[in-house]
Amino acid sequence: MDNSLPCLTHLTCLKQGQSHIQTVPCPCLSSPPLSPDWQVSRSLQDTARVHESEQGRLSQELRVREQSLEQTQLELAWAREELQRAWHDGNISQLELDRLNVELRRVMGVLGKTEREVQEVQGRLNNSESTVALLRSCTAIDCCPSGWLLYRGKCLFISSEKKTWEDSRDECEKTYSQLLVTKSWSRWTVPTFLKNADVPYWIGLQKGSFPWYDYGWLEEEDPDSEGGSEAWFWVDGSLYERPWQSKSNGTCAIISRGSIKPAQCTGPNDLHLWICEKAAGPSLPFK
Repeated sequence: MDNSLPCLTHLTCLKQGQSHIQTVPCPCLSSPPLSPDWQVSRSLQDTARVHESEQGRLSQELRVREQSLEQTQLELAWAREELQRAWHDGNISQLELDRLNVELRRVMGVLGKTEREVQEVQGRLNNSESTVALLRSCTAIDCCPSGWLLYRGKCLFISSEKKTWEDSRDECEKTYSQLLVTKSWSRWTVPTFLKNADVPYWIGLQKGSFPWYDYGWLEEEDPDSEGGSEAWFWVDGSLYERPWQSKSNGTCAIISRGSIKPAQCTGPNDLHLWICEKAAGPSLPFK
C-alpha cells in the first residue's frame, strides 16, 4: 500500500544557488508507513461507528414503539370506560355489548403485541450499547493477541498448518479460545477472505450427541441410518438450525467460499487449516 501524500505541485520552495535564490517545486512529502496498531485501531473505530449507527436506529425505533404503546393504552382505557358507562346506564343492547367486548379484546391483543415489541427492541438496544462500550474500552494493544485479526467484535486466528478437527479444537483450547462459530453471521457479513478463497477451514460445528439429545429431547433422525442422529451442534453447545444444501456426508464442518459444508474428520488424511475465535478484549467470555 502506498501511504505517500499527493504531491503539492502548486507549492514552491526557495533554493539558494551560487549567486541567486531560485524558486523550485517542493519535493513530495511521504507519511510514515501505517503501524499494525494503527490499523487495528482504525478497524476498531470503523466497527464502533457501525454499532453506534445501529444504536441510534434502535433508539429511534424504541421511541416509535413506546409512542404506539402509549396510544394503545389510551385506546384500551377508552374502551373500558365506554363499556363501564354503558353498563351502568343500563341502556346497552346485547349487540352493543358484544361489539365493545370484541373491541376490548382487540385492543388488549394489540397492547400485548406492542409490549413484546418494545421489550425486543429494548433488548437489542441494550446489546448494542454493551458492544459499543466494549469497543470503546478496547485499545490497540489489548484488543486482540499478536497474530490475531479483529473482525466484528471477535479476534480470529487463522492457522498456517493442517490438522484434524479434534486436534484443531485442542489447539484453540490451548489459547483459551474455541473453533470459529459463525451462527451470528449472514452471507453479507462473512469475511472476504473466507468468501473468495477455495481453502477450507475447520470451524466449531460437529455432528454429535449431547446427553440431553440422547434422551430424545430433539427428534431428528437420519432415515438411512440405524437410529443415528442428524443433529449438528456448535462447540458452544447450541443447535445448528440451518438446513444443509445436500445430505450431510461427514461428522465435522468446514467453511469454504463462504459456505458451511460437512466433511469427514476422523481419518489421517482429513487434515485442514482451522480458525480459532475469542472475544475482543482482555479476559472476556466468547461472543
